[in-house]
Amino acid sequence: MFAPDIVSLRQFYATPLGGVASTLIAQSIRRLWPQAKGEVVLGIGFGTQYLEPYLSEASSVMVCMPAGQGAACWPPEGVNRVFLAHESELPLQSNSVNRVLVVHSAEHSEQLSGMMRDIWRILTPGGRVLMVVPNRLSLWSRSSRSPLGYGRPFSMPQLRDLMEEHQFTLMRSGSALFVPPLRLKLLWRMAAKIEMVCRFLCLPFGGVLLIEAEKQIYASIRQPVSTKRYRVPVAAAAGSARQSAYFTEQP
Repeated sequence: MFAPDIVSLRQFYATPLGGVASTLIAQSIRRLWPQAKGEVVLGIGFGTQYLEPYLSEASSVMVCMPAGQGAACWPPEGVNRVFLAHESELPLQSNSVNRVLVVHSAEHSEQLSGMMRDIWRILTPGGRVLMVVPNRLSLWSRSSRSPLGYGRPFSMPQLRDLMEEHQFTLMRSGSALFVPPLRLKLLWRMAAKIEMVCRFLCLPFGGVLLIEAEKQIYASIRQPVSTKRYRVPVAAAAGSARQSAYFTEQP
């Protein structure tokens, strides 16, 4: 399966079309995650442009770039926060991350189930994962002008099944990037208005789908099963003495 490398991804987001796509997707992510104060945030794939707002508020921001994609240092200033690893073998401790953002990764992963299991492992109880993937119903998944046209697109039912199969509890979902992938400056100037109208109408044809899920762990309370034994008088047969029967109750 062909997957865009780090050079292709950076080149796309440097174009006017890529800039429009980045702005619209970032707005949707920010609506779902308005803040991450004091939390540990991890990005998987290529989502550095979407994680920049959290650098100043989160306690730690990291990015795992898949080995097949390649990696580049980020942010441009300061300490590098990017590491290279296989997305299904994250070199992080269990229960150590509060939020995971998956962008440009799920549609190209050869071990998607393994990646979801490892995300579950590293998330703290109550931690959340937000996945951004190409929409199977959109024009973006059918166009080779962007990285969204490569890999495996998803439908919303498929995403929900994926989360439920890996024990995540669904929280919110939606779509973004309603402007078509055309090189028309008029569309680019109207992109914000198109996005607002289509999002208000809840149309399912956005270029990407977003789904947020939570790692919930339910504690069970084990109580010993008590057995109560008591007498219930039973009428004896004619001509015989009065008898008793024993019954056992298990609540």
